[in-house]
Amino acid sequence: MPSLVMTIAADLYALQEIDSAIEAAREALATVEEQLGESEELIAGRQAVEEERDALEGISRQQRDLEWQVDDLRSRLLEVEGKLYGGSVRNPKELASMQEEANILKGQLRRREDELLDLMVRVEERQATLREAEGSLAEVDRRWRREQKELASEKERLEGELAGLEERRGQQSGLIEARVLALYDTLRERRQGRAVVKVERGMCGGCRISLPMTVLQKARSGLDVVQCVSCERILYVS
Repeated sequence: MPSLVMTIAADLYALQEIDSAIEAAREALATVEEQLGESEELIAGRQAVEEERDALEGISRQQRDLEWQVDDLRSRLLEVEGKLYGGSVRNPKELASMQEEANILKGQLRRREDELLDLMVRVEERQATLREAEGSLAEVDRRWRREQKELASEKERLEGELAGLEERRGQQSGLIEARVLALYDTLRERRQGRAVVKVERGMCGGCRISLPMTVLQKARSGLDVVQCVSCERILYVS
C-alpha cells in the first residue's frame, strides 16, 4: 500500500539511501569481478619462466653438440696417435703427415674444449636464472591464489548484500505511489543520483540556495512532493 502523504519525502529519502547502497555494491562487485582471473603479474611470470626454459634448452643443445664434437675429435686423435706411435707405420712421409694431422686435431680439440667450458658456465648461469624465475613465479602464484580466494569470498558477500538491498528496494518502492516514483527516477537520473535532499537551515541541501518561506511551509506540511525552485530536487524536512 502507498504510504501516508506526510511520509512521502521520508520514504523517498529512504529509497534513495537504498539505491545509493545498491550502486556502491554494484561498483564494488564490478571491481572484484575485474580482478578475478589470472593477473598480468602471473602471466608475465609464466612467460619469463618459459623464456628462460627455452633459452636454457637452446644452450643445452649447443652443449650436447660440442660434447659430441669433443668426443669425436678425441676418438679421431686416439686413432691417429695409435697409428703414429704403434709402430705399424714406418714411412717417414706418412709419419710426418700423421703428426701434422694429430697436431691439427689437438688444436681443434683444445678450441672445442675451451668453447665447451665456456658453454658449461653459461648453462650453469642460465640454470640459476631459471631457478630464480621459477621461485618468483611460485611466490606470485601463491599470492595470486590467496588473493583469488579472498576475492571469491568478497564476491559472494557482495552478491548476498546486493540481493538483500534489491529486496529492501522492492519493499520500499512498494510504499510509494507510481507517479512519485516516476518523478524520483527522473530526478535521480538528472541529478547524479541525488533526487531527494534534506532542508538544512532553510536551504536546499542540493544547490544550497535559501528557500522561499512558502516552499518551506509546504515541505514541512508534507501534503505532497515539494521540489526546490532552483535545482528541482525533492525537499525532505527531517
